[in-house]
Amino acid sequence: MGRLPLETRRSDGDTRLKPVRFNELRDDWYRGVDLMTRLVARASGGEPICFHNFPRQWLPLFALWRVEWQGSVDPPEPLPIISDLDEATTASLIEAAKARGQLRTLVEVWVALDPLLADVLYRLDRRRVSPETADEANISLTGWQSYGRAAIQAFDALVTADLPVRNGGTAVLLPCARGRPYQLSRTHKRIWRELASDGVDASAVYQIVISSIGVVPEAHWAHPVVLAYDSGVPDIWRVLRLMRAYFTRNRFTRVFDCLQFEPYSEAVAILAREGLFGEVIRRPVGRPRRLPAP
Repeated sequence: MGRLPLETRRSDGDTRLKPVRFNELRDDWYRGVDLMTRLVARASGGEPICFHNFPRQWLPLFALWRVEWQGSVDPPEPLPIISDLDEATTASLIEAAKARGQLRTLVEVWVALDPLLADVLYRLDRRRVSPETADEANISLTGWQSYGRAAIQAFDALVTADLPVRNGGTAVLLPCARGRPYQLSRTHKRIWRELASDGVDASAVYQIVISSIGVVPEAHWAHPVVLAYDSGVPDIWRVLRLMRAYFTRNRFTRVFDCLQFEPYSEAVAILAREGLFGEVIRRPVGRPRRLPAP
């Protein structure tokens, strides 16, 4: 029978599939995360593995990675929403999310309820085995796990592969804006009115947006990921790492910091102390955004 053409990848008894039964797994192996990460990655890569009677919260992740499963059980520990759903309802939710192009989003919502599952998703993403999905056309970055999406990783690699700019230029660091492409946004037009009054020529500088997806040079402002993403939860450490990598390759003697999110300006200050920038000129336009006080 091979792989069934069901979107949830449920197996109905193909005896050629090697069963991995939840009730036969040692608890320390299961909770150690590495085993489940390897098994899902191998099954997604084509090994004939079928997951039998796993807790129901695994089913969306199994569906996203297109692996076989048969039967399910209630979560061992009660979970909001998930514990109230039976297998048939869960399978229906998966199919509906798949039809709407939101299966990855469903997985990210569910793993937020289970730390072990969140860890497995993180490790699968870092193995670069994230499957491309239809919902990459509408990228909602709702938590740190969202940044493991295949489209986000591919965009990071694209920027990394850019040829370095010549040393000694001027860069203008701009905030993300709701209007896309960025050059059409009212926020950027307002910033450039201020910069023009200071004698800064837009055609003579490198324009770079710093946003939750990382470093976005002007050459990539029309990229589908840049046009599609929406973020409410920035991963600030990730952005700092991406900025450090980019500005290590691309050195500027003068940088205008027009960012509106204070943690990103703090990242600029950190990189300046590390010697990656020459002169940094702070030019905030509008009310700065801060992290909430602890």
